[in-house]
Amino acid sequence: MAPTVKTKKETARCGVSGRQGFTLLETMFAILIVSVGILGIHNGMSFAIKNTKIARENFVGTYLAQEGIEIVKNLRDYNWVNDNSDPLGPNRWTIGLESCNLGCQADYTSTQLDPFSGAILKLKSNGLYGYSSDPADLETIYRRKITIVPASDHELDITVDVFWGDTTTTVKENIYNWYMPS
Repeated sequence: MAPTVKTKKETARCGVSGRQGFTLLETMFAILIVSVGILGIHNGMSFAIKNTKIARENFVGTYLAQEGIEIVKNLRDYNWVNDNSDPLGPNRWTIGLESCNLGCQADYTSTQLDPFSGAILKLKSNGLYGYSSDPADLETIYRRKITIVPASDHELDITVDVFWGDTTTTVKENIYNWYMPS
């Protein structure tokens, strides 16, 4: 049998010993590179998921704080629309709003503000947040406190704080006596 002659290219591929394959060191180095890459992707995904959760909680907290302002505006407007014969005259727009200097709570279906008890808001089946004893409603992580302080005869300072975990979102707004009968 005639000896086979290997070309330079084939010898380089086979290594010095003439056997094909990877050495243990080369294999370990390749596994290390792949592991670092996978670990980096995992850490990046974990970071993104955590920040997405935080952003969602902040978004909902801010929404609930703004909703608290809107609830107070609705109650102010409700006072004007539904009670034109009130003996308080020009101050009737503040009925039920002036007792919240220590904090109140209300949901969107409320026609009054209740003293703040620290109750957790629940997500109702209709998609609104509120205070409910219905076991079908989902308990959330949020608590909302509405504080109203008179700034003048025709102005109220509203502060709404929404609490969850160790985070608080605060929204402030002033509302006015928009209806001045002549």
